[in-house]
Amino acid sequence: MRPRTLVVAAALTLLARPAAAQLRTCVQIEPGKTDREALTRLVKSELDRHPTHRAAIADCQAFLTVEMIDLGPQGGQHAETEKWVTGRINTQVPYREKIGPDGIAPAVQRLLAVVLNNDPLLLSGPESNTWLRRQGRALERRSVMHYGGELYQLGSPLASSFDTLPGLAITVRREVSALHVGARLGGAFNPARDPERLHLRAQFDAQVEGAFYASPSENTSLFASALIGLVHYRFEGPATFDGPGATGTATSSGLSLALRGGVETMRTADVRILVFLQVMAPAFISNDPDHGVVDQWVPSAAIGAGVLY
Repeated sequence: MRPRTLVVAAALTLLARPAAAQLRTCVQIEPGKTDREALTRLVKSELDRHPTHRAAIADCQAFLTVEMIDLGPQGGQHAETEKWVTGRINTQVPYREKIGPDGIAPAVQRLLAVVLNNDPLLLSGPESNTWLRRQGRALERRSVMHYGGELYQLGSPLASSFDTLPGLAITVRREVSALHVGARLGGAFNPARDPERLHLRAQFDAQVEGAFYASPSENTSLFASALIGLVHYRFEGPATFDGPGATGTATSSGLSLALRGGVETMRTADVRILVFLQVMAPAFISNDPDHGVVDQWVPSAAIGAGVLY
């Protein structure tokens, strides 16, 4: 398979969502001493977050029952009240979750994560509820999409000189906890013209990225990532095969690998800021067999900043 096809396939996989239809699920609430309307809204909103079910009031394919149980103070006069939330899908064995200090909403979230993932209408066999499938559902429920842009300065050694090119990139990523996967399209251009020596006139990158955050729950975190994709170069300089004083242009494309490290801040806000340092190595040697403009390996490094929404 060609590298270009791999990159396109990876980008489509990143943006794709499950195609299977969500089961229309009717909700019945037994609130106990809790406000029925508020608990119903909470359960329905949590239900709609799941990729496999959605709340409905007619034409039901599944029936979810949630009951609040208040056992009162346990263990003495000053003991805390013990509360449980119980749920079942259709006629399956009920599952219950204790309501802890974090409140009702997290308990309902934990309850439905178990109850809905064990709906027999979705389990076609023992292999259907594997660890990989559970992690995939967790990614779908808790992941967040971000879109952004980057400004960067690219540097690359050519012959006996060092070219610098300002660049711009657009990015998209899907993030969950300490990890994210993303795609990046960037272009850097050299505005200077000096055909008497070899120059990198432009570099275009199309990459997919996997990253790890050192402190995912903090407002500011270090991160490290690896990227793989396609790079396209455009060169200008002396055309040694065409005779003295001749100049020309040449292009070269192929697979590239890169490593990136940096700092991302304002992670708890709607807009995030990041700064980064990146090194990239092409998996090929740029060569112009027709005019002799270039014949060398062209690695690069970049420093830049970006904004994510």
